[in-house]
Amino acid sequence: MRLFISCLLTFIIVMIFLVFQLFPLKYYNTVLNYSGNLDPLLVLSVIKTESSFRENVTSVVGAYGLMQLMPETAEWINKKFGTDYDYTDPQENIILGCMYLNYLLERDGDVNTALIHYNTGPNASEDVKSDAGQRYIKKILRYYNIYKILYRR
Repeated sequence: MRLFISCLLTFIIVMIFLVFQLFPLKYYNTVLNYSGNLDPLLVLSVIKTESSFRENVTSVVGAYGLMQLMPETAEWINKKFGTDYDYTDPQENIILGCMYLNYLLERDGDVNTALIHYNTGPNASEDVKSDAGQRYIKKILRYYNIYKILYRR
C-alpha cells in the first residue's frame, strides 16, 4: 500500500510539473506592462493559443511570432499609434499584439468580439467569424481558465 501511495504521489507531482510547463508565465512582465485593459492571463492564453510560446513560428497565411501578427496588421498598428515596433522581435510582437487587442476591445466593446476579430480579422465574413471565431473563443477560454487555476492567488 505504501508503494502504491508513493507512486501515486510521484505521478501527481510529475503531472503538476507538466501542467505548469505547458502553461508558462513566459514573457509575463512584458504582458503585464502592455496588457492595458486586458487580464494578463488572458493575453497569455492568446499567446498559448496562437503560437504555444514558439517565438519564430509562421502560420500558413503568414502570421508571425508569439501573437501571430500579420505583417500588414503590425504595420497598421505602428502607423495608427505612431510607434515603430518590430513584429519579428518576441517582446515587440507581444506589445503590438496587446495594442491591437486593446484597440479591438475598445472598438468592439466586449472581449469575445475583440478576440474573434483578432483571430479572423475584423473584415472577415460573418460565416468565418461565427465558425472559426466560436472555436477560437472556446480554446482561449479553456486556456484562460487553466491559467486562472494555476496562477490566481
